[in-house]
Amino acid sequence: MNKRYFLFIAMVVTMMSCRKTEFGNVENPAYLRVFNCLDFNITLDNKDAPQPYLTMLIDPVLDADGIPESAAIIGDFLDKRGEWARPYPDAVNTTTWQKEYPGTLKVMAGPILNGYDLSSWAQVPSGKHRIIFRTRPYNTTPFFSLEKNLRGVSLIDTTIDLQTREVYTMHVLERDYLTRKTGLYLRNENFVKQPFSDSMVYVNFYNLSSEGFFKYASQKIDHNAVPNRKIRDTMSVFYSITRMKGLQFEPIPGFNGLPMGPVIRSQQSHVNPYYNFPLFPDTSASRVFTGNIGQLFRFYGQGLTPETAVNSSYLPQGSYSALGVGDFGYGSGNQYVPFRIQADLRTGLIVSVHSGAINPRSFATVNTIEYINEKMYVTTIQRKYAPPVY
Repeated sequence: MNKRYFLFIAMVVTMMSCRKTEFGNVENPAYLRVFNCLDFNITLDNKDAPQPYLTMLIDPVLDADGIPESAAIIGDFLDKRGEWARPYPDAVNTTTWQKEYPGTLKVMAGPILNGYDLSSWAQVPSGKHRIIFRTRPYNTTPFFSLEKNLRGVSLIDTTIDLQTREVYTMHVLERDYLTRKTGLYLRNENFVKQPFSDSMVYVNFYNLSSEGFFKYASQKIDHNAVPNRKIRDTMSVFYSITRMKGLQFEPIPGFNGLPMGPVIRSQQSHVNPYYNFPLFPDTSASRVFTGNIGQLFRFYGQGLTPETAVNSSYLPQGSYSALGVGDFGYGSGNQYVPFRIQADLRTGLIVSVHSGAINPRSFATVNTIEYINEKMYVTTIQRKYAPPVY
């Protein structure tokens, strides 16, 4: 039985039993989602260093030489994460290498918990566990079928403590840019416990870059983008909600350059505050489908605002950057949006799907935006919704 079957069963049980949640056959589970955030290219300078292709081993058994022989849980073929972590498993993906764990692996998926779809999280036993992340070759041979001398080196070997029915996001990160030290980041998510409104979209922000990255890393030049992709360790976030008009994107009246809050570089494992905007910001929308829209998040250095930094191409390095989520076309002005992530094809951070007899119908979501060493990543969590009726 695959994850989609268990998700279907969980949805049926939830709808029939007034928010009662079934937890499958993992006793006292915790829910775990893992991303490999090590992202660097193989060059002549680092060809002999451990490369960022990983296997995750939970409660491993090691031989006398310290080589893993088995593990209670294995997350193999863990590739570099994708820019958008979708709110549901990519069921049609049959590739061996995974952008996250559990990804498309056949494991016991998380349930619908307090109205949130945790099918992209794996159920794992709660309690204390030894966890090792081991490098591996970039091939299609399963980790324990590799010859022992090819089972890499341990980048991380530590103990974690997972609490029952708690939701965790785990990252393998670069801790220090100069030393290339690697570390484990484990965040105990709280969105399932928040009194969030289903008429609002929520988003929080993290800068999880390595120590010294802004100061020492050379900029990756993108000739199609005027502003810098590097941002300082402290930035302020402003947002706009936009709608496409021809090849141009224009803000919806009343939702242009509004402040959200600061984002400060830190790898401390705490949940940052959530900010929100309306699911239906356009009063001309049907209140069922929000229409094709996008979300623009602009990051400004201290003391700068959209009003005081009109021409961002002349700002000092790291003082401005922007992320566009949704359809931003290719018209003039888009060169000031160096990061673009499509997410939902029609509505960016909002999930729009066939639900009931309505196609499409828009639903609010909870989102996390993470900046890590000159890359932007978006994770979207969807709410429970009724299946389509044909």
